[in-house]
Amino acid sequence: MSTYAPASSVGWLDFDSAASERAAALLRALEEPGTLDPIGLGVVRDAFSGILSPGTSTIQTRIRYFLFIPWICQRLESDRIAPREFAAKLRYREAQLIDCLRPLGPNRGIIGYSAGNKLKRLPSEVYWGGLRNWGLRRLDWSLAEYGQRAAALGRMKPERDDDHAAIARGISMWATTMPGPPEDFLKAEISFDLREEEALFLADFIRHRRPGSLLAALCDDPKRAELASYPWEVPADGFGDGLVQALHHARCFSELTVGPQHLYNALLAQKARKEFGWETDEVEAREMASLGRWADAVAQRGAELGGWVEDIATFWAFLEPFESVSPVTREFIEAIVEPAVQDPTGYHKNETVRATLEARELRLKGKRARLTNRAALESWNQAPFGGQLDYRWLVTKSYISDMATALEAQG
Repeated sequence: MSTYAPASSVGWLDFDSAASERAAALLRALEEPGTLDPIGLGVVRDAFSGILSPGTSTIQTRIRYFLFIPWICQRLESDRIAPREFAAKLRYREAQLIDCLRPLGPNRGIIGYSAGNKLKRLPSEVYWGGLRNWGLRRLDWSLAEYGQRAAALGRMKPERDDDHAAIARGISMWATTMPGPPEDFLKAEISFDLREEEALFLADFIRHRRPGSLLAALCDDPKRAELASYPWEVPADGFGDGLVQALHHARCFSELTVGPQHLYNALLAQKARKEFGWETDEVEAREMASLGRWADAVAQRGAELGGWVEDIATFWAFLEPFESVSPVTREFIEAIVEPAVQDPTGYHKNETVRATLEARELRLKGKRARLTNRAALESWNQAPFGGQLDYRWLVTKSYISDMATALEAQG
């Protein structure tokens, strides 16, 4: 195992947990794959991601990190690491974890497999919000605030009587029923394979803290997720009315917003060819072909999608308790989905839709709007934006699969 030498880094101390979460959300918006959002669909996408799969993020990889991070932090508490040393010690321990996981090989979900000790965003940052969301982290502190107080927590052990039974509760950052780490944790190779007790522990907390979510429902029957490519393809037998409604709304929104994204890409290709003489015929042809397939799919589901658009007020009412969507965004979404159900095959020719997409990007991005700013368009790398929204389904499916494997191994 390689020796880790801490690298210098830039950060800030923040004792306001809410402010820290806002900053983390901003970083996620900049870094998460697939979150480039020139036409502003992200607010609805993220709301449904939180409804269906709370505590998850597209930059999370494997579910056992929800245990790795507390195990590392509990050791730092026990060692009573001074606040000024906490960040460096945490980075050191997380780098050790990378080394312990490295024998698994690439493309196995190891955060920092290539970057090693130069990793910019540590697993603790990636999973910090999720740990609170699932109730595994009990105190609502930012990671920086926790670093300032971890040593004090290490001294706050419960008072015990002569038989070593606790007579007064101590203050704990972590769920007290959490399974302990392997004896050779951070000293030997480790995998992402959950032990049975770990899978049961995580499932119990998800069900208790996030009842009504798809993630919680799948904890009851992990095999249900195996064949589903999208969350609404999971058999819904036994799901509550709220979850059934969420899946219906999430599906309709996802299916109807695919076309506008492909049209945006086609408009960029047309604009770049006109402005700069770029050879973007292949890009445009690909996006137009995708628009054709989308139009066929919308037509096949015309009755349900048409009814959803006609009663779109019900969609906004459902979403309101979870996310307040601005009137401007509501108006934009209605303006792009209504023509989709009215004439899906002619959608790409609709001048009103084209103007709506152009105005939306300009409103959101200003001088960085590529459809209206020549300089911004010149920096376009011709990579397509977007795709059908799946609301973090791949992450959720991975987590459920890991739990199912653990439970089957003991069954």
